[in-house]
Amino acid sequence: MHSKIRAQDPYGRRAAVMVQTVVFGGMVGIGMAALAIDTGLMYSARQELQSAADSAALAAASQLSVLDNALVLAKDEASKFSNLNNIMGQGADLVETDLVFGHALLKDNDKFDFLPNQQPYDAVRVTLRRDQAATDGPVTLMFAKALGVTGARMQASATAMLVPRDIALVIDLSGSMNDDSELQHYQQFYSETEGMRDGVQINMKDIWGALPINKGVAGIQNGQNPPAPGAPGAGDDQPATGDGQPQVAGGAPDAAGPRWGWMTGFGNPIILDEYDPVGDPGLYHIPKGNTCSDPDVISNLAESGYTEAERSVLLSGQYDNNSTLYRNRVRVLLGLAGWSSGKGDEAKYSANPTASDSGQAMTLLGSESDDDDDDSGHNTLAGNGSSLHFSSQGSSLSTFVSGNGDDVIDSFELVQQSSYPFQSGSWNDYINYVRSNSSKMKRTNSDFKYRYGIKTFVNYLLEKRAKHSYTPELVNTPEEPLHSVKGAVQTMITEIVSLQTRDFVSLETFGQYGSHEMNLTIPGPGQTLSEVLQEIPDTLYARQAGHETSLTNIGAGLNEAINELSSDRARTAAAKVIILLTDGKPNVDESNVYVGNNHPGAITWVQDRADLAKAMGITIYSIGVGGDVNADLCTDIATTPGHYYFADNHPDPSNQGLPLYVNQLREIFQTLGGKRTVRLIQ
Repeated sequence: MHSKIRAQDPYGRRAAVMVQTVVFGGMVGIGMAALAIDTGLMYSARQELQSAADSAALAAASQLSVLDNALVLAKDEASKFSNLNNIMGQGADLVETDLVFGHALLKDNDKFDFLPNQQPYDAVRVTLRRDQAATDGPVTLMFAKALGVTGARMQASATAMLVPRDIALVIDLSGSMNDDSELQHYQQFYSETEGMRDGVQINMKDIWGALPINKGVAGIQNGQNPPAPGAPGAGDDQPATGDGQPQVAGGAPDAAGPRWGWMTGFGNPIILDEYDPVGDPGLYHIPKGNTCSDPDVISNLAESGYTEAERSVLLSGQYDNNSTLYRNRVRVLLGLAGWSSGKGDEAKYSANPTASDSGQAMTLLGSESDDDDDDSGHNTLAGNGSSLHFSSQGSSLSTFVSGNGDDVIDSFELVQQSSYPFQSGSWNDYINYVRSNSSKMKRTNSDFKYRYGIKTFVNYLLEKRAKHSYTPELVNTPEEPLHSVKGAVQTMITEIVSLQTRDFVSLETFGQYGSHEMNLTIPGPGQTLSEVLQEIPDTLYARQAGHETSLTNIGAGLNEAINELSSDRARTAAAKVIILLTDGKPNVDESNVYVGNNHPGAITWVQDRADLAKAMGITIYSIGVGGDVNADLCTDIATTPGHYYFADNHPDPSNQGLPLYVNQLREIFQTLGGKRTVRLIQ
């Protein structure tokens, strides 16, 4: 029996030990599990706290580019985002002393140090806490209370900065950048992209007023104040030759700019969708092969001393049966030349009224060839196949010439011819333009054909002679939309300078070819960044619509930007940005060959360059401007649809009905000037 009991005893002791072991081991296991759970909670809470600090710092830094109350707004944003990001279901307190503003200093090409409390403030450090000082206290743990631990104290910090940008401005300088100053857009017109479009309030009178009046008295273009084109004895009793009213440019009551011959006043105002060229006193209607019945022309001829017989020939279209004779007739009827007809005994001549009392005089006789571009203005006496060329700088010369007396206005019978006032073009070419069927103004309204005056002459300059080498005087006129673009770029540069953003900017332009105008603005010895940045708008102010060519190669402009942003001048640590401003109507392909507006080859070239820029990490903002914008292409070019801005061309009642974009562009570019990328640096 005893042995039986001994045999069973070991099993009893083992059972007791096993129970004790299980109980103790279970308690250890539960403790370890609790510790693991609380450790996981602490890790998760720390991650949430860091994320909250990151988002608060980024939100605060984004407000540092605001001009007014930037620090207040930054604090508000930091507080808002710290509360939006809960830690274990509770908020994170932001103590004001834990928000520190400072300056991010580039210590090498791609790393920044944070300098607290140093200006300019372009960085901010945010520290978020969960401890006894916080409203919600330490982070609550699940099992730590059993061990007497109330919670976990922790904090997280993040530093964010406004990233400096390397910006390539890409500006459209094609001929369409003055279309909103031309007659083609004054009313509903046929769009090059999508059927009919509404017109815009054009500012042609302002263009005329901005042309320089630098010759003669009150803008008389040939430097003299000649007698009337008709009879020599007729005094300065007509608008074409008078001194003009004091302080009134051009001599006509409504004049704002220079005058040429009897084209002296602007005429009726151009009001959107209301203006009608028929009946406009500022336009003379001189149809080819038909009688001119314009009352102002008739009056001017009578006042100039032309005889009844001469007036009858000039007004009749019976004798202008070829282009040369028609142009001769028009120049006389516009007061750009006199006609020495030979009808009667007296000869017609041109004398210099400023000559000395000795009777010295200078003739201004001339003949223009049939070549449309030949209007050299050489002083020429021509008749019976012979010619006499001369020049005079104060010398005396007096010449009489008589026509052959027939009813044909021959070139050699023209006297006192007014020289064409600009570097390229001619009165012949202007007349051909007005009587043609291919002008854009006639496409909008056929009544502009055969109507001559300030409006159609200024339109000729804008449409056909826009290049800088042709008419450099246009560079200082308010060509729209380019004029508004220039002002908008100035606004952006002013914004960048005022915010001390350390942004570098280059200028790229395009017509038929891309042109790299200015490098990224790296200050040289003795220069400030603001001084170098100002050279961007200063350079653009010296450009005009159709500056080099009227064609549009958007792809080439983007390519110039890509080259500059990937050059040695670009900074590794800077965000890369392209700001493109265009009407989005390319007509030139990759080979710089004209292929037609919105041709697939031109569009493919644009999209290829845009895709390359995006692949390189370059952000593209595109701004569509003008009365005829291809919004679809402009949107495709932008990094996202949100990076496309449309400058509205509808009338602005608060700005004399001019397009809304006149003010909108400044607002857009001011926004882009401060639209900074933010980055965490610590």
